[in-house]
Amino acid sequence: MRRTTKKHPVRNVFALFLLGIVCFCGVELAAIRIRDPALYRTVTAPAREAVQEANAQFSAYIEQRRAERELRRQQELKRQEEIAFRREMQRQRELAATELAFQMASRPVIEEELPPADPTITEFLSEDERELLTGGSVDLVYFNQGDEAWAEELFGRDPIGSFGCGPTALAMIAATMADESATPASVALWASRAGYCAPGSGSYLSIVEGFAEHYGLDYAPLGALDADSLRERVSEGIVVALMGPGHFTGGGHFILLHGVTLDGGILVADPNSRDNSLTVWDAQTIVDELSRSRHDGAPLWLVTAPPAL
Repeated sequence: MRRTTKKHPVRNVFALFLLGIVCFCGVELAAIRIRDPALYRTVTAPAREAVQEANAQFSAYIEQRRAERELRRQQELKRQEEIAFRREMQRQRELAATELAFQMASRPVIEEELPPADPTITEFLSEDERELLTGGSVDLVYFNQGDEAWAEELFGRDPIGSFGCGPTALAMIAATMADESATPASVALWASRAGYCAPGSGSYLSIVEGFAEHYGLDYAPLGALDADSLRERVSEGIVVALMGPGHFTGGGHFILLHGVTLDGGILVADPNSRDNSLTVWDAQTIVDELSRSRHDGAPLWLVTAPPAL
């Protein structure tokens, strides 16, 4: 069915009437503007003021909306910055807890008085102003990070005595296998310049691979091993071990495993404890207390001298 449009004659007449008034007023205003500009200004002043007031209110409204949008934008930026900051702090905490294991010299969680090994198995000897730790396939040049000769030397911005177990342990390998002049201070300086220092935490775990490459040594990341596999790999060379809380540390700590006794014990070179270095350790104890870090080959790395040509 076709829809019929209704007509509204009264409304149409009223609209025409209003249009006529507007046109009449416009014509009259135009005439007054020509004949009497002063009267024109007086008559139109309220309208001009109303328009100006409306423009001012509109401008204020626009400015307020712009300010509100800017405030919301700044609040969102601040919220995003806070989120990014919290994420970075969480990343740093995870980095320290898992990847770096916060390698600050600290009292061990387990304090147990262990009997020193028989000197025929391992002992400290002095030779050419160096301290050697016997046992294993080779006598190991021993360094302690707390020795006054370098304890206050810096590893990055931190003292070796507090955060330098990594460079100190690696300096033992360097001085034994590659460079007799190597010391914890010289290795710490190299490691810091090479970017392996984690300020306030110790060493990045990639330091072991970088160290082996720098000193021309063979290197194999071992990850985590069981006790039998650990004995086998220690018998092949020097194993760098990152320890977690236990007999060696309250946080994270690099030590060296440098020999296996006839009854399967492990010989250790602890850069923070001469007593630990004179103890024969049960292989399972070492395995149980290894760091949980699994980055860059952690927690065990085998380092050996390259075969002679």
